[in-house]
Amino acid sequence: MIRGRAHTPDETLINDMGFDIAELEPLIKVKDGGGLRNATIRNNRAYGRQLPETEGGNYYHEDGLILSFSVDLSSDIATRLHNKEACVEIVDVGGLKQCVDEQLGVVGIAAMCEYTNGTDRNHFLKSTADDWQKEYRIFWPGSFPQSVSIPGGLACVVKLPGK
Repeated sequence: MIRGRAHTPDETLINDMGFDIAELEPLIKVKDGGGLRNATIRNNRAYGRQLPETEGGNYYHEDGLILSFSVDLSSDIATRLHNKEACVEIVDVGGLKQCVDEQLGVVGIAAMCEYTNGTDRNHFLKSTADDWQKEYRIFWPGSFPQSVSIPGGLACVVKLPGK
């Protein structure tokens, strides 16, 4: 899995199995659109190793719209995100979320991201390789049009420190 700058290859992965079940390919096919929902694994071995006990486990990809924001105004973060030169501060995150909720007809979920060394993933649980992003996200599940209209007053341009 190649990570770099803002590229997060497991961005849409939902995995609460306690291990990366894709390691069991081709025994269990989960790549290329496959996946598991509400799976139970008990007392199983595969490829010479004992599999973790899992009840109601999930491993699938979920499409949606994600808005990601760093909570830290940092030139270092901007540089790591493809050398950004400008920064926009969202002054009314609740208003932004409500505006997008109304246009999409879906109520988004908003939370700080957490980071793990483990294999579990969801839209708010990412690898510690991404913890430098210090992310707050809003996620809307589903497929949507490519644009929404955002009224003025929800954001302002700010100067990055040292720029």
